[in-house]
Amino acid sequence: MLEEFLHYLWQYKMYNNIPLKTQCGLNIEVINTGEPNANAGPDFFNAKIKIGETLWAGNVEVHTYASDWTEHNHQKDKAYDNVILHVVEYDDVKIARTNGQDIPVLKISYPPSLFSEYLQLKNSQHWLGCADKLKEVNSFEISLWLQRILVERLEHKMIDIQRILKRTTQNWDETFYRLLFRSFGFGVNGDPFELLAQSLPLNILLKYSDCRQLVEALLFGQAGFLVEAKEDGYINNLVRDYEFLKNKHNLHPIENHLWKFLRLRPSNFPTIRLAQLSSLLIKLKGVFGLLINEPDIKVVEEIMEVGVSEYWQHHYTIQKKSAKRNKNLGANSKNLIIINTIVPYLFAYGKMGGDDGYVQKALDWLSMIKPEKNALLEKWEEQEILANNAGDSQALIYLSNNYCKLKKCLRCRIGHKVLAIKNNE
Repeated sequence: MLEEFLHYLWQYKMYNNIPLKTQCGLNIEVINTGEPNANAGPDFFNAKIKIGETLWAGNVEVHTYASDWTEHNHQKDKAYDNVILHVVEYDDVKIARTNGQDIPVLKISYPPSLFSEYLQLKNSQHWLGCADKLKEVNSFEISLWLQRILVERLEHKMIDIQRILKRTTQNWDETFYRLLFRSFGFGVNGDPFELLAQSLPLNILLKYSDCRQLVEALLFGQAGFLVEAKEDGYINNLVRDYEFLKNKHNLHPIENHLWKFLRLRPSNFPTIRLAQLSSLLIKLKGVFGLLINEPDIKVVEEIMEVGVSEYWQHHYTIQKKSAKRNKNLGANSKNLIIINTIVPYLFAYGKMGGDDGYVQKALDWLSMIKPEKNALLEKWEEQEILANNAGDSQALIYLSNNYCKLKKCLRCRIGHKVLAIKNNE
């Protein structure tokens, strides 16, 4: 924990030492602290530091004790030979590079009150460590941080998209197809929907996209719902068609037990979501550009205005009949698909293709969608932090789960401002 704090002090120059001197008495001028390194190797890359009369460019290593250098066997690792400064709190031993050459050491100190504030943030039992200090932070700073967090969230999503692209040999249509399937799981059934897409390649489904019965046969069959003939004539037709298509294309259905129905509203049953997805796929016919190239988000919402076939208007599950309902894809569901699938895809497509137009459209669309409503966002409202649109709500959810919950206060601009205020008192 302490070493994390020392990293923070070095990165933001929040130490007491004035003037800075090495343990050997040479003056130090920090021109650039370097770039934090989250992977193996020295803690900060590409630092620029003037030591004595010499300007050095290289890496910086930070430890609580100087002896941690040998504890971690850095003296045997050539990756650390380019370290130009060793920053420590306790200088208990001399350290050197693999060739035996001494490394300049800076022993830093800091205000005890700053460390105390840091511990309060880290050890707070409140869901938001800075809750009692949040009002001291300028609202403009918070707004800027949420904008950055939103981009970080989309960059994180882009990693998943790159993973799928790699598996599909850089096939963007197949990648979107899999992302779209996963989104129809709405969290609870996301995994089986993604497995379903993997088991049924887009090029096979497109061969039959003009026929609703064949599309439903493929989807429900591959989902494992057509395991045997039923008394219902429509389902019997699906079973017959699926058996033919399964043998023709050498398809293997996923396990039926993967699907979750428990504690779901009937309108959210995976069978209903499959019926809605069938309608959307028939409407799009694999031309996903209709969604990502359309400049007007309202048109995208209209394209996604789909219902279910006649059979599913009278059923929530196979064979069990119910009162007739249209079961259209709801406004909230459409927004979630845009937020969690179309927008990240647009962002990744633009970033990876070097087209800022797609990136900006992704951000613009989030600003046009109403914010989500959930218990977590209600907690932020209690702190007088309001989500004005889906971009804000997505940023707050990401901030909560990836920073606040994990107590990564030192990596958060809000946490940094809280400590900066304390440091300047």
